[in-house]
Amino acid sequence: MIMSGSVNIYRWGIIFFLAVAIPAGRAADEATTSSEGKGYLPWEKGSVKAGGFISTFDSTLAFGINQSADINFNAENLFGLDSSLAVFRAEAMYRPGESLRHQIDFSYASYHRDGRATLSQDITVNGVTYPVGATVDSLFNFDIYRGSYTYALLQDERMRIAVGLGIYVVPVKYGLEIETGGGRSSVTGADTTLPLPSLALRGEFQLIPKLFFNASIDAMYLEISDFKGSLLDANIGLEYRPWQHVGIGLGYNAVSVVVEGEDLSSNYPGADFVGKVDVRFSGLLLYGKVSF
Repeated sequence: MIMSGSVNIYRWGIIFFLAVAIPAGRAADEATTSSEGKGYLPWEKGSVKAGGFISTFDSTLAFGINQSADINFNAENLFGLDSSLAVFRAEAMYRPGESLRHQIDFSYASYHRDGRATLSQDITVNGVTYPVGATVDSLFNFDIYRGSYTYALLQDERMRIAVGLGIYVVPVKYGLEIETGGGRSSVTGADTTLPLPSLALRGEFQLIPKLFFNASIDAMYLEISDFKGSLLDANIGLEYRPWQHVGIGLGYNAVSVVVEGEDLSSNYPGADFVGKVDVRFSGLLLYGKVSF
């Protein structure tokens, strides 16, 4: 069930953040105080990041849940979608005010895949059975736009920990074209845009001058008007700032998104489909940054 899976996602997400934040906080406590003196804050006013994200996927798709008894298919193994992908990712951040405690950040990445495969097993969708040997052309595209506001509850020259709210906007499109001896059929999944609100947690730690450890978690679960959704987006990374306004970073990002629509006329925005997407991906992010 989605509920139990989401509980596990959140539990492991919290453990994940604490496991990396506590050691980093201790390291920050032991770090040498900046030569600019006590009270100096190394946190930037704003920044723009751009980089490449190399990810591996595990995706499950379902079509017409009400009509097909929630039959799930692994998209990479059965439908020939690539299990890895390199994408461009961009982020921007701004901290209004002199205290630097308020933060607004945005990010964008696009994950578009298509594939072609020969069915290795019979599949049944909406009462129609497609036999072994049928040719399948698959499409699974989604983008992730994220915006969030956080406030730093703890901020000094060594660490910054903030909490807040966010919103994910996720355009998603998936479907199949299946060719058998009897002709070609289209299997529709979804072609919509879903808003997903989230809780946000941010942590930054200055390990030594110019070297920073960053961690963040965004998470949500909701069930409303024939729609269910859950999300976990966790990041950790090291960032080196050799110059005042330039930095480079290497991070690891793990994402889990599950959305399920049960009615073509759901009151939840964008949930006008009958189907299910369960996509999990993770990988390395290498980026450059300009700050001010």
